[in-house]
Amino acid sequence: MSEQEEIKLFDRIRDNIANAQRMMLIRKAKLGETVVIADVDGQPVEISAEEALRFYDKK
Repeated sequence: MSEQEEIKLFDRIRDNIANAQRMMLIRKAKLGETVVIADVDGQPVEISAEEALRFYDKK
């Protein structure tokens, strides 16, 4: 596998992971569930999936 093919593969993997995370947040938001994220200090924080989706879409 050439270096360019590896780069394309890693880009595709990254994009698919991002899409899967977004779809999971959408599902959880529809169900009114929460998710756990890390704050700036690395401590776990529980927030609504709807809030997490808004944060995720800003990035």
